[in-house]
Amino acid sequence: MRIRVLQHTMPTLGQCIMTGDLIVNLVDRFTYTVRTKHFIMKILLTFTTSLLLVALGTAATAADGIMILEKSAWARATPPGSTTTAIYFTLMNRSESDISLSAVSVDISDRAELHTNTNQDGMMKMRQVKSITVPAGGQTALKPHGDHIMVFNLKEQLKSDTSVHVELVFDNGETRALTIPVLRNTPKGYGDDDQMKTEDMGNHKKNS
Repeated sequence: MRIRVLQHTMPTLGQCIMTGDLIVNLVDRFTYTVRTKHFIMKILLTFTTSLLLVALGTAATAADGIMILEKSAWARATPPGSTTTAIYFTLMNRSESDISLSAVSVDISDRAELHTNTNQDGMMKMRQVKSITVPAGGQTALKPHGDHIMVFNLKEQLKSDTSVHVELVFDNGETRALTIPVLRNTPKGYGDDDQMKTEDMGNHKKNS
């Protein structure tokens, strides 16, 4: 019976060198492939981000012609039994055309109107207007003794530190909704520091 002995042959130096070169070559190719994929992905990500920013910028330009300065918005608190109040804020027009505020609605009443205040023979008189214009690239402040929103038939007394929900409609089709605070006095540094006189509020009621 013959026993066949398998001999283990040691690789020669040349074979080791060739094998080592092959491994190095494979590693280099793998590294190159990973780097290439990373570079391509980076380019695609940058390109996609740029397109997204352009799209968002275009949308913002088209939709944000009117901006409301949030800290400028407030409604006047009312004494017990009063059924009228006024709302104030500042509108900024970032478009290249005049935009007019044409309608307003509030959650505290079913009747809200655009009003202005004019000086006639030394007397301040208030009247309803159809719209309030905000010039292109400019702003219009609704403030005491000037343009403002007059609210009639209040459902309840407006107490300080509560809030009012307001919806605005503009003649270019834009709409804005905001929730504004109810304050007893004109905020410091905003508009006219004098409070709207009770007689003024009464005139609105009489003229309604």
